Amino acid sequence: MVGESPRSSVVPAPSAAPFQPPATVEDLLERCGGRWLSLRTLVTISNGEEGWDQSESAQLEFSWQPTEEGPELGVLRLHGTRQVDFQLHMAGGAQDREGHFEGNDGRSGRWRFGRDHVLQLTWRSGALQFEERIWFSKANLRLRSRTISCSSDPSAVQACAFYSEIRRLQR
Repeated sequence: MVGESPRSSVVPAPSAAPFQPPATVEDLLERCGGRWLSLRTLVTISNGEEGWDQSESAQLEFSWQPTEEGPELGVLRLHGTRQVDFQLHMAGGAQDREGHFEGNDGRSGRWRFGRDHVLQLTWRSGALQFEERIWFSKANLRLRSRTISCSSDPSAVQACAFYSEIRRLQR
């Protein structure tokens, strides 16, 4: 039509690719690398009416170093600012869904990578059993939960903690 202006064609901005959870335990461990702001809530279960809880934040730095060959998948390191680095040696095949781990602090236990894309670590220390679950809800948001219970009765929970960790991006 004469005298009408052409319609402007609006091109939508490209959207970021949708979040894909880690497909393997190696993928999850690789995503753990980097600098993180960690917020932890700790609840200690007591027999009284009131439990005791505590919240704290920390700056954490992790690195993942995969192994070329052999039964070990690699080493996840938590770099300490005031203490020696913590190292977690993960063993099992690359496509395995379970295996074992050993820490340089003497802890050792089993890991399992579930179909829900959650890494579950379990270990014992004396009369206590620990279970930690690690998962990503976004590319830069890692969540962890830990329960501490009696080895003789895993339903007897002594304490639990929840961690919300946000990746610190480089500028």
